[in-house]
Amino acid sequence: MRQDERMYYPLEVLLKVAAAVVMGGAVGWQREARDRPAGLRTHVLVCVGSAVYTLASLSFTGPTSDPGRVAAQVAAGMGFLGAGTIIRYGTTVRGLTTAASMWAVAGIGVCVGIGGETYWVAAIATLVVLLTLTVLRSAELRLVSRPRHAHIIARLAGARQRVAEIQRTLSEAGVELDSLQLLETAPGGVEEIEIGVLLPSGSEISRVSAELARVEGFISLRSE
Repeated sequence: MRQDERMYYPLEVLLKVAAAVVMGGAVGWQREARDRPAGLRTHVLVCVGSAVYTLASLSFTGPTSDPGRVAAQVAAGMGFLGAGTIIRYGTTVRGLTTAASMWAVAGIGVCVGIGGETYWVAAIATLVVLLTLTVLRSAELRLVSRPRHAHIIARLAGARQRVAEIQRTLSEAGVELDSLQLLETAPGGVEEIEIGVLLPSGSEISRVSAELARVEGFISLRSE
């Protein structure tokens, strides 16, 4: 081994990768529970990948090496990956929060890869990200007094014939229908549709989803 290389012991690498799996998985589990495009596996891979790149960069400690460049490239590279989770529907943009959570998880992975005292940085950052995605979301719904857009993907038998019933159900729930689009048709007359709604201030999409689940022919749905 050259003098400008650092040797990692298997146990050290194992602990760091395990820590990246746990911290990235904690954030990914929350996104998975919300049925977001990037969930548990994606966040774990982002965190582990960032940690591995950092470990590789720190293994070279010669006068010409610069580990900080790898961390910078990880942050820049996340821009391309995060862009894949952002979708625009008219004036509505979805996936920004998930893209931001992946970007934050990449930073957590870098801290895990460095190790030492930065483990605390990674742990605290993981906690802050989780609180932001859960507690702050609830606070935002209560404090921000403005309607917001949301989307529901529903699978129904004979969805085309249920449009009037869907509109009536949303109206009774006090929700404004923004858009309704057929996505695909499956065998047996099962159709998947995307329903865009404008939620009143303080209203939860879960309550609207529960009302739609009572529509005749309902099979399943997910909200965004």
